[in-house]
Amino acid sequence: MIRKSAEAEVFRVLALDGGGIRGIFTASFLATIEDLSRVRIADRFDLIVGTSTGAIIALAVALGIPARQILGLFLDKGRRIFGKPRHLGMILRPKYDNRPLIAALREVFGERLLNDVATPVCVASYELTDSYPRIWKDEHVPDLQLGGDQPIWKVALASSAAPVYFPGAQVAAGDSHVDGGLFANNPALVGLTEAVRYFHQPLGRIRILSVGAGERAERIPFEKARRMGVWQWKTAVYEHMLVAQARSAHEIARRLLTPGQYERVNVPLEHPYPIDDYKTARSLQEPGARAARTRFRDLRKRFLFAPATIGREQKAAAMEANRRARLNGTPRRLGL
Repeated sequence: MIRKSAEAEVFRVLALDGGGIRGIFTASFLATIEDLSRVRIADRFDLIVGTSTGAIIALAVALGIPARQILGLFLDKGRRIFGKPRHLGMILRPKYDNRPLIAALREVFGERLLNDVATPVCVASYELTDSYPRIWKDEHVPDLQLGGDQPIWKVALASSAAPVYFPGAQVAAGDSHVDGGLFANNPALVGLTEAVRYFHQPLGRIRILSVGAGERAERIPFEKARRMGVWQWKTAVYEHMLVAQARSAHEIARRLLTPGQYERVNVPLEHPYPIDDYKTARSLQEPGARAARTRFRDLRKRFLFAPATIGREQKAAAMEANRRARLNGTPRRLGL
């Protein structure tokens, strides 16, 4: 058994998958964990990473917003965000207008900046202007320009701009972003890389709690697949790409880390849930709560045993170093 003094050295990462309105599962899971533990999730992790709907949850959690409040956002705003598809959506334009999503994000985050988060955070989007993955971060790394001065709602919008469903998003002049799920729908490897590269943690001291948003793409038999055209593949290929990336990241993470270091929480869906199926996705609230109750004892032992300090201490030191660099006119490098 690891001694308590050694536990304090563990670097804890919370990784939250994308999944559209299925984020109800993720938010319900985290809300129930907070209810049972009576602590804020953000206080028990050194780093929180998220993609798409997981990015929205990650950013809110990192700000210290209660997970129960985040769940309320999905339940209350989901119908408006995914409620009225355009008549010509998915043919000539994205399926949904993103103005209801923008309004919901601005209501939650206001004009707070990425640097305002209490717990270090990483959020994935894909930049179309140079065909490159982008990891948005608060200033938890010295001498790197990471987007910490950008409004949180813009970063959340960029990460959740799912192709086909929503228009691309712009964070700064000249850029163009879509859903980070194109390369990191399960951001566990983003968190692992960040912990090793920028927090200088050895693999043996890293623990990752990876939370999915329900999973099952449409099963397509050969006879159907061989006849599918552009229209049939338009959403199917996106759903299968998200599942493939999430499962690939899961398999790599669990091979790099031991079972005690890497924990995956997800639920197999009885049938495919499109990422915009608000009515059906509401039923994921109870499975999320049930998963939390089932796994709570083990998760408390591995992740919730004491406040996390490594991430916040580095963030404070990095922000001070970057403040001095700005005063001295020292240029900062662009970081992934």
